[in-house]
Amino acid sequence: MSGPGVIFKRCGCRDADRRRLEQSCPQLGERGHGTWYFHCSATNLLGGRERARRGGYPSQAAARQARDEFLSAGAADRTAQGWTVERWLRHWLDSRTSIRATTRFHYTRDVDAVLIPYLGRYRLADLDAQLLRTVFAAIADTRNTKGRPQSAAAMSHLRTTLRAALNLAVKEGVLDCNPARHIEIKGYQQPHAKVWTDARVESWEQTGVHPAVAVWTADQLAEFLGSVNDDPLFAL
Repeated sequence: MSGPGVIFKRCGCRDADRRRLEQSCPQLGERGHGTWYFHCSATNLLGGRERARRGGYPSQAAARQARDEFLSAGAADRTAQGWTVERWLRHWLDSRTSIRATTRFHYTRDVDAVLIPYLGRYRLADLDAQLLRTVFAAIADTRNTKGRPQSAAAMSHLRTTLRAALNLAVKEGVLDCNPARHIEIKGYQQPHAKVWTDARVESWEQTGVHPAVAVWTADQLAEFLGSVNDDPLFAL
């Protein structure tokens, strides 16, 4: 077999004990049964050697071409195609050696609690603006550890963490641009209190709609306190 690495065929058949037959399947020589894989090693972004295994190719020629393209690519391109987001986030955290302890704590919390569970399985090359917008919209619909809706501030901090991690990927040539720049923040906004003016009272009486949080005017408060003092139920 020409070129470095190994090209092989395997399938998903199982024996009577439900163990995968893979390359020992007796039907593997039949046309259309199983798919082709390649297995090789190449230099990664950090200068070390790492093994790569890719599969699902319909023919031996397709697997060989994919292997050759993988080996001819630069280390940065191989990282984009081969590293998961989880692996990159761990690498990014390890490389942040000069940040404050509190900053590291918040970064690590974002990475472990949210980013890896929602994005960790994707390859770096899979990341684009549409995917990140979809994932962040799903995160915004969840509840935080206190059972409250995700706040806009928390979502913004999450985006900041991801942008910082992917900025390093851009700097290292792994990504051409940072897709996290296009994330739209959607989170729970604390309602602002509005003064319960005569106009708002009149509108409420007509429509039944009122502010989520309303604040009495001084005259309204005085009227309420006066009514309480006049009520025999509250008399001392």
